[in-house]
Amino acid sequence: MRLRALAAATVLALTLTGCAGKKPVIPADQLWTEANESYEDEAYDYAIQKYKALLDQYPFDPNAEEAELKIAQAYYAADRYPEAIAAFGNFERMHPTSTHLPSTEYHRGLSYLAQYSTADRDQQPITSALTTFRNITDRFPGTPWADRSQLRIRECREALARHEADVASYYLQQESMRAAEFRLRGLLTEYPETDAAADTLYLFGQAYEEREDTDAAKLAYATLVRHHPDVPNARIVREQLGADVGAGPADPLPALVAYLDVARSRPDRTSVPRTVSAYPDTGNASGARY
Repeated sequence: MRLRALAAATVLALTLTGCAGKKPVIPADQLWTEANESYEDEAYDYAIQKYKALLDQYPFDPNAEEAELKIAQAYYAADRYPEAIAAFGNFERMHPTSTHLPSTEYHRGLSYLAQYSTADRDQQPITSALTTFRNITDRFPGTPWADRSQLRIRECREALARHEADVASYYLQQESMRAAEFRLRGLLTEYPETDAAADTLYLFGQAYEEREDTDAAKLAYATLVRHHPDVPNARIVREQLGADVGAGPADPLPALVAYLDVARSRPDRTSVPRTVSAYPDTGNASGARY
């Protein structure tokens, strides 16, 4: 009897020791509540920990799908955009039929957009954002998220156009006409509707006037007035050149692009300009060249 009692006591002691080494299991509803309360209090890192604990301990919980989405949203709200992009992408792959997909894709696009700083820096975030917003309009037409994405597409295109305009302006200042006109051509063919294109057309109109290239100046001004009639510079052009500038039946834009194509082989454009930095304020430490 004494041996049997001793064995029982030993087993009980081992059991208690093992239990003492384990963390207490938190119920799923408690984890969910604490995570949501932390999210509402903007304690996003703590909320993410709780959502992840819920998924780890209760992967088949009814709130598991929403917890995955909440993790991505918490990363976005905390300005942790790379983690948000990854989390939104994971959610889309794990739940390809979710009703949350339009919102998820839209906020992934916003996460790319938030990583974009200025027109003279890396264009990859804005390019990725543009692709994402275009996907939304293609996949979810007629939804509010598609309407919002259309506005974001314009924003992205304006940012990309501003980059091209800034580079064209820089080459123009360096008197590298061939390189400047190459950038102008790209701007007019890719982003003709943007404010950046309007500003650049006026800038080149002035540059052509200084070079006494009257025909090119007229084409630049006519294209400005035809495609951007309401901008302040267009009104200035009409006051200087007459109300009928750009009002003919033919669109001057193709003629201007054709002029730029021909101008590349002209003697005053054939010299290759010196390589200039896209990042003059940083010394172009990355070695990037245009």
